[in-house]
Amino acid sequence: MSLPSYHILLIEDLDEDVVLFRAYMEDSGIENFTLHHRYTLAEGRKVPREHPVDIIMLDLQLPDSFGFSTFEKIHGEFPHLPIVVLTGGIESSLGMRCVKAGAQDFLSKGDLSGYLLGRAIGYAIERNNLKSNLQEAQNLAMMGSWTVDMTSNEMSLSQQMYNLFQFNKNNDNSHSFAEYMELVHPEDQQLVATHIKESFDSGREFEVDHRFVLPDKEVKSVIMKARTKKDAEGNSYELIGTTQDVTHRVQMDALKKETELAIRSAKLRQEFLAKTSHEIRTPLNPILVLTDILLKSDLSPEQKKDLDTIKAAGNTLLAVVNDILDLSKIEAGKIDFVKHSFSIHEVFDYARDMLEPNARKKGLKLHLEIDSGVPKSLIGDDVRLTQIMLNLIGNAIKFTNEGEVKVLAKKEYEKEGQLGVRFEVSDTGIGIPKDMLKVIFESFQQIDSDTNRQLGGTGLGLTIVKQLVRLQGGSIAVESEPEKGSVFSFELEFGSEGEVKEKEEKIEILRDKLNGFELLLVEDNPLNQLVTQKLLSDWGIELEIASNGREAIDRLKERGYDLILMDVQMPEMDGYEATRYIRKNMDTPFSEIPIIALTANAFSGSDDECLKAGMDDYVSKPIEIANLYSKIVQYVRKWPVEAEEEAPVNGQKTATEPIAEATPEPPVVEQKNGFHHAEAEAPQEEALVHNNGTANAFVEKVEEEEEVNEEKSMPTNYVNLDYLRSISGNDENIIRKAIEKFLDTTPELLSQMGDQLNASDAQALGKSAHKLKSSVAFMGIEAVKEILLKIENVAKTHEGMNDLPHLVQNTQNIVGDAMEELKMKL
Repeated sequence: MSLPSYHILLIEDLDEDVVLFRAYMEDSGIENFTLHHRYTLAEGRKVPREHPVDIIMLDLQLPDSFGFSTFEKIHGEFPHLPIVVLTGGIESSLGMRCVKAGAQDFLSKGDLSGYLLGRAIGYAIERNNLKSNLQEAQNLAMMGSWTVDMTSNEMSLSQQMYNLFQFNKNNDNSHSFAEYMELVHPEDQQLVATHIKESFDSGREFEVDHRFVLPDKEVKSVIMKARTKKDAEGNSYELIGTTQDVTHRVQMDALKKETELAIRSAKLRQEFLAKTSHEIRTPLNPILVLTDILLKSDLSPEQKKDLDTIKAAGNTLLAVVNDILDLSKIEAGKIDFVKHSFSIHEVFDYARDMLEPNARKKGLKLHLEIDSGVPKSLIGDDVRLTQIMLNLIGNAIKFTNEGEVKVLAKKEYEKEGQLGVRFEVSDTGIGIPKDMLKVIFESFQQIDSDTNRQLGGTGLGLTIVKQLVRLQGGSIAVESEPEKGSVFSFELEFGSEGEVKEKEEKIEILRDKLNGFELLLVEDNPLNQLVTQKLLSDWGIELEIASNGREAIDRLKERGYDLILMDVQMPEMDGYEATRYIRKNMDTPFSEIPIIALTANAFSGSDDECLKAGMDDYVSKPIEIANLYSKIVQYVRKWPVEAEEEAPVNGQKTATEPIAEATPEPPVVEQKNGFHHAEAEAPQEEALVHNNGTANAFVEKVEEEEEVNEEKSMPTNYVNLDYLRSISGNDENIIRKAIEKFLDTTPELLSQMGDQLNASDAQALGKSAHKLKSSVAFMGIEAVKEILLKIENVAKTHEGMNDLPHLVQNTQNIVGDAMEELKMKL
């Protein structure tokens, strides 16, 4: 191991002292060193700039410098180098002064020896290394150290105190504690003084947060840690401590709190919107139902046209309210979009029918134009496109007092079966100030509060528009000038008719590949069991049913499945508990079987709860066919284990055939008339009336049923079997069985709800409402759905308990009437 090599700078003007120094170095025990000697301070100060130097040996009496100022000059220029001062015999006080100002040590020339010289050099270099390490650590910790002499009140500061807190550095590195206190924020001075006084009396260590106001007025957040040192008699003689800059940490903590507050505020906002939307939907449902009934009566052409407009407006409002009801889903990008064939001309005709009366009242011209390059038929989501167009055109009319509103659709590009369409909505209205253009798409933002009071509006419309465009891969922009008008433009990509045919052919291929796959349905609702069994059997899937989580686990102990569809709310053991047991307690491969949750939960966050329990995905009730199919294909393709040649042990399935490697696409559900909407939450409730002044699919279906059942003259007030027909493939046998099952099981459930109400068992009542909600969704009894949601909400939050009797009574009345309607359909 090689010995360390030292470079020593000796600044000494007397040759005899230089000779003695060399002789003492030979006896010092330092075997490997290089001596650089200079006679004057000016010459000595050049050496560290040209050569590496480990230590400076400094005589204070030089031809060009004398006394303490000699040390000040060399230390000021090279504060990082250790300096040992060489003094005469009577200059010990001068040596001590240098040490206090930063010298590592001092030696008297008269007492010098090889041993003392070697020890001084070694200690000086070692202490300097330790000091450098301490300084580096303090730099990393943003911390400085200091000491206060309690008798003289003098304060010594580390280099980091100067670096961090802008102290004015004195020549002798000496300060008073009053200088420290001058930097302490006036509001914190008493707090700091109190802690120091308590430590002075007790000798205990203390910690106090306070603020520094630096000379440049910057405010720093710091933590002072210190303790008082006492002598043998118990007298306090020194206060030693550190001051750490924690400004960044405090700022991050404040940012975290602000973020948490913003999240809580957003949650409260969403809850408010949800509750408000529920209140809007409650009176809206009877409006739509009564409008349907009136449309079936004898009407004049003018009356029918007016009712068609009311119905169309009501359905549009319902679609918008549904978006607001789950605004968090839109913002999180979880909203579902459908792809099916639609006519852009019909979308524009519908927008004209809806909004032209408003424009006419204000004396405005409403001009809608579709460029010849845009095909008559596009593949996309016409419901969402309609929402966007109605919002932008409605805003343009609202904020325009004279002139016109123009709407244009034109082709931007066409490639690989995809068509880019640009939409522009321009007006000659009041325009938007430049400072509002950056925030116009943010929630609850209006151009002007006074204008908004006059014209109405929540400020949510453009937020929803932006999200709907963005989530479909498009972009939206606005150009505007006050008093000259605005132009809102957005681009969306649509598919062609060929794309749909290709997807349908691919789906048929994949549908064959599901033939023979074995699934376990864990569901306690008999009606859900019946309909789901029919749905899956059409795809060639072999299905077994368990009525609760405990029964499902027992089945899994006997055999395996390709996939599990798991309801979340069931008696004995719910879906969450069953999933956790399967994931944690069962052996591979059964612990890894894909599990898809079936949930009708009305509360946000249910998807996160499913995933936390160990489920792979979830499908909302009532089940939307395309969504369920795509999820089954997706997860069954991931699951199959390697085939084994041995026979199954104890009846447990050990192998499955992998599905073809084609990319699965959800089935495309065709609609003869009307805008198609297939969101996972409730596909039937968000379907809009088709335009051109015709009644919606709901009314058309009722009329068809009445033609088939002319002898059954009772009007349809509550029941809509469109959804049941769609998922059963119009199988009359299944529809009849579903109705019979509903009529057989529902009376007992309604009776249970009454008993639970009388027993004040809100939790059980909420579960019964949840169970009934799935059943009424199959029967299309929309009038009671919101009531059941409210019962669930009250059971979960215990807010509005006094409303429960009224809600339960309404449920029993409406479902009772609906059951009478269903009996007429058998």
